[in-house]
Amino acid sequence: MKNQEQIDGSKALQWLEGDEKMFARIKTIFKKNVPAQVDQLRGFLDAGDNSSTELIAHTIMGSSAMLGASGMSDRAREIECSAIQGDMNSARLSFTDFIEEYEKVMAELGKEGKYEHPGG
Repeated sequence: MKNQEQIDGSKALQWLEGDEKMFARIKTIFKKNVPAQVDQLRGFLDAGDNSSTELIAHTIMGSSAMLGASGMSDRAREIECSAIQGDMNSARLSFTDFIEEYEKVMAELGKEGKYEHPGG
């Protein structure tokens, strides 16, 4: 059975009007920036910081959507919506599903996918 791809390159290229160089650049930037953003998201969730959680989840949602990683984008949106509603327990629960998607996307991008919470 073939593994389902996490990144829909055709969707991303449609957004980018077929610009493959830009898509390659987005992948590079994503691999460089998103791991730190995921660490920030975890920290904001741990601290119960609704507004910062909402902001970073929205940022990650947009980045993953541009990449064509709709599963990851959808999970980030769930976190964002929970934070907007002030339901940090739901946001924290959604983080588990988000991390699963994140790890799959990073593995597909050829970067170590296993998420390690900073500090242990």
